[in-house]
Amino acid sequence: MNTQELCKVSVLLIKLVVAVFLLLLGKYIGKKAKWVALGTSVLSTVLFLAYLPALQAGVNTPFDIEYLPLLGIRLSLHIDWLSFPFLLTEEFVTIFAVIFALDYVKQDHRTHLFYALLLVFSAGMSGTTLANDIFLFYFFWELMLVASTLLLLNWGDSEKRTAIALKYFIITHLGSLLVLVAFVLIYAQGGIDHFSSLQAAFQMFPDKLPLIGSFFLIGFGIKMALVPFHIWLPDTHSEAPMPVTIMLAAAMLSMGTYGILRFPMSFFTMQQMLVFSFPMMLVGVTSEIYGAIMALVETDIKRIIAYSSVSQMGYIFFGLGTLTYAGVTGATLHVIYHAIVKALLFCCVGWIIKAVGERDINQIKGLGKTAPLLCACAIIGALAIAGVPALALFNSEWLIFSSGFQTPYLSLAIFEVLGSLLTVIYILRFIGQCFFVPGEPSKVKPVPLSIKVATVSLSALTIIAGLFPKPIFDYVVNELPSILGGNL
Repeated sequence: MNTQELCKVSVLLIKLVVAVFLLLLGKYIGKKAKWVALGTSVLSTVLFLAYLPALQAGVNTPFDIEYLPLLGIRLSLHIDWLSFPFLLTEEFVTIFAVIFALDYVKQDHRTHLFYALLLVFSAGMSGTTLANDIFLFYFFWELMLVASTLLLLNWGDSEKRTAIALKYFIITHLGSLLVLVAFVLIYAQGGIDHFSSLQAAFQMFPDKLPLIGSFFLIGFGIKMALVPFHIWLPDTHSEAPMPVTIMLAAAMLSMGTYGILRFPMSFFTMQQMLVFSFPMMLVGVTSEIYGAIMALVETDIKRIIAYSSVSQMGYIFFGLGTLTYAGVTGATLHVIYHAIVKALLFCCVGWIIKAVGERDINQIKGLGKTAPLLCACAIIGALAIAGVPALALFNSEWLIFSSGFQTPYLSLAIFEVLGSLLTVIYILRFIGQCFFVPGEPSKVKPVPLSIKVATVSLSALTIIAGLFPKPIFDYVVNELPSILGGNL
């Protein structure tokens, strides 16, 4: 095994091995379990970044293991420019989620299990983006669902957690089954599962491509929580413990985007994808506006930011649906920027809940005076999600908005731009009510240092990502030759 292969395998296996260690022996190390989880997530990220020179030099090769050769199935791991931005996002989100959890999660006899499942959840997302065959892809796709469901079921915030976990599992598993049907159709026709051979396999049965494309888009759209498949998201995000919510909103939702880019958009031609363009743009606009309206009328601050995710996924789906250079690039950039900003906003919400002990927006007042650092971080997150220039999300929104006007559907493009006004309204309501409404300020309790570190760090990253977009942009555009035959 060469150095490149070792890096790819280690990014994935280190999390799984440490997770098994914590499951079996974590109770003997007690509070050290959280530091083991943090060290593992940092080491995994370092190993991933160590692979970047090979990727830039174009000498990266897949890691392959024969599994069932007579059935055309072999297990393969690969990092390419399409998987790179998503793996980058997942790795860094995991670090911030674990940092936030250090003093947020109550220490008890099950704490080691929490961190073990958090690493398994992260490994599921890493494996999904590293997989180079549909067999392995689906295995890790299901692994992240199982791990996140167990986290919700065992560490949910209320007595409703069992019902909410069941709802989350059933709905998102339905999406997984639709993806599985598409995979089985492909395998049944072509007898292969390796990504390198799928391009030719797709073109062997052009009459079935509209059906397969529909299964992919609906299945991955459910994972993105697009309207009308969003009904699992608000309850799940509001019920999950905050570190899990951060990973769900900032990382897992992006897996749906990755699935769309990896399968229909990588293996269909431009002509074959055109039939899906208008429906994707329409669903994108609908999700953007509906999510923003629901965020505007919600009173639970955690659900406000949760519905914001429904809206932001609409931006991404719209950009993908335009089938343009600007739209696809903007959508992928939006995944990264959304991860940073959404993690920041949920950190701010977690800080408020810890400090005030309240989630009802009408019961939270005056934090601008009593918690100035929190106020500053929340304002940065609010300005960013509102699309203010020089902050993360402005650059990706600009590309997505402009892409709509490069299509024949100008009315949808106009609604997409105008719908962003609702984002400004609901986030200003959130900031205004919690921090600047006059009256007796809410009493504030001290919060752990780990919460402040995660929140301030994400605030700084939001500013840096907005001021210096070129490095990430240069990485993202490298994916374009892999999409729609390089015809964007």
